[in-house]
Amino acid sequence: MTATNFMHLHVAEDRFDAFDALSSIGPFAFSGGAVHVRLIRAAMTSSYRAFVDKLSAISRFNRFHSIGHSIHDSLMKRLTDVDQIGHVALAAFVEQLPGQMIAEARYIIDERFHAEWAVAVADEWQRKGIGRGLSSILLKYAQSHHVVRAWGLVQRENRSMRSMADRLGFSQRYYSRDSRLVLVERAL
Repeated sequence: MTATNFMHLHVAEDRFDAFDALSSIGPFAFSGGAVHVRLIRAAMTSSYRAFVDKLSAISRFNRFHSIGHSIHDSLMKRLTDVDQIGHVALAAFVEQLPGQMIAEARYIIDERFHAEWAVAVADEWQRKGIGRGLSSILLKYAQSHHVVRAWGLVQRENRSMRSMADRLGFSQRYYSRDSRLVLVERAL
């Protein structure tokens, strides 16, 4: 799959030459300008690690549901060396910070064509519509590739993520296996 057929969006000409031009997806607008979207590739491991390392402790906990200062190399490999078929992952960048990832959104498909959805946005870029915009692109892509349901686990106290999920059309219910979590889900 190339970016030229990903969502049938125009490949953006931009200043992010450090990444493969074929992995670029057209930008979307947010209140501070344009967000450039890229398919996450193994070559982006250092950029992804820098993104995760820069997340605050609470943002890291909300994304990974665990407390820790860094991500083990084996998990880092699983999060960046993705096939973009059963595990689709997008990264967001802005012109003000070329090469510095500011957000990620991804899904992993199971055997029922249900997709576990996750999103994280760098602390200073939260509440600007970036997570919602990136998730919208990802969920439309999932739907066009026969994914029938998207779901995710959200920390019950993560009101921003729960609000975003609500705006994206997800229903919410408490997760019976862990009372600290909420299950968000929606049909695609």
